[in-house]
Amino acid sequence: MQVSFWSNMHGQGATSTTTAAVASVIAQNTALKTLIAHNQTERSAIEGYLFKKPKQDVGFRNLNNQGIDALLRLVKNGRLKSEMIADYTYSVLKNHRMDLLLGSEKKQKMPREDQELFLSILGLAKEFYDLIILDVHSGIKENNSLNILKSSDIIVFCVNQNSLLLDDLAALFNEYEFLRQKQAAFVLARYEKHSGITGANIARRFGIKKNYVFKIPSSSHLLDALNTGRVYEYVAFNRNAKRGEEKEVLSSLNRLCEYIVEGCDKSCRLS
Repeated sequence: MQVSFWSNMHGQGATSTTTAAVASVIAQNTALKTLIAHNQTERSAIEGYLFKKPKQDVGFRNLNNQGIDALLRLVKNGRLKSEMIADYTYSVLKNHRMDLLLGSEKKQKMPREDQELFLSILGLAKEFYDLIILDVHSGIKENNSLNILKSSDIIVFCVNQNSLLLDDLAALFNEYEFLRQKQAAFVLARYEKHSGITGANIARRFGIKKNYVFKIPSSSHLLDALNTGRVYEYVAFNRNAKRGEEKEVLSSLNRLCEYIVEGCDKSCRLS
């Protein structure tokens, strides 16, 4: 199953933050074989959120046989098989419970041919992994984000309480019918409970159930974890928090994890 975390506006929805946190929860709460990937032009923030020093002390970034660049070479040569993909990832946990596919080392925009081949790689990955978690480039027009969203089983819309962003997303819902038809969740990161735009408002506006809106409050501890590449450790340390903002954060993340895993179970049964 493919789950895409996406925002219609760049830098507004805390998309990479949410992706890293949810992936960490799923890895710690389930035994699903999970691949985390992205289609950003350069290295995604998610890579820095999930390990401490992405360009130091971790030699794989300097290897030519790792990440999406290596997989693109293999698929172009017709040599890539689904079970090989894990060999080109960075494994955060054993048994492929949290494999991270590193982005391209090239600085230029991915060519159209490679964007299409990336979709082929995702298709092969679905044969090996139970779950593909994608941190999708914001907007519709860059890096084949539109087709990635179309191929997703669940779209997690990463939004905020800014009416400009919500108006823009509503316009996209009207323009692209498939966005309304997909199984969806809405995540409100840095949620302000006293704002006039509530989770219930958003549920009504986009025609979804209220329990499909997940409100994640601001957390200074989560921010520190993001800055130091310790999101996985943050989740592990706070997963049994009894009170305070960490309990609220982990409660929302756990509910979202359960929602995604339930969708994955249904997908597996139907396949």
